[in-house]
Amino acid sequence: MSKTINLFVSHKGEDESKIEDFKNLMRQKGYDFRDSSIKESEPNRANNEEYIKSQYLKPAIDWAGTMVVLIGENTYKSEWVKWEIEYAMKTGKKIIGVFISGEKDATIPDSLQDYADSIVGWNSEKIDEAIRNDKTFWEDEDGKPLPPNSPYRYTC
Repeated sequence: MSKTINLFVSHKGEDESKIEDFKNLMRQKGYDFRDSSIKESEPNRANNEEYIKSQYLKPAIDWAGTMVVLIGENTYKSEWVKWEIEYAMKTGKKIIGVFISGEKDATIPDSLQDYADSIVGWNSEKIDEAIRNDKTFWEDEDGKPLPPNSPYRYTC
């Protein structure tokens, strides 16, 4: 049975190829993602930050029901990822952090630490539960528990 959902994948540009890897992982669980992610490989030629946010990012995140944040080595350094997470939180989106397969000791972005509904490793079972069942996981890349965190969610 196909589980079709609208998805926005927040990621650092260097991790763009991992979006397809993520979707392939979740296809094994019957997912069919309609993806509104912004990708460097599909350039929009915009160069004004406010224009990019209002004309590309906001509509893409608004349309999606779920945001997945791919956690790679440098994700925590991205101001774009930070902004996307904060905007998704303000609009009430489910936010799930997923460590990219093979990443060890990647730093979780502060905004994800603050606002994620779940953070999990590259594990299709747990990602599926976090998406479908509102089950909360707070784990490192190997599935070991991270220190407790209670995301504080609010809408401005």
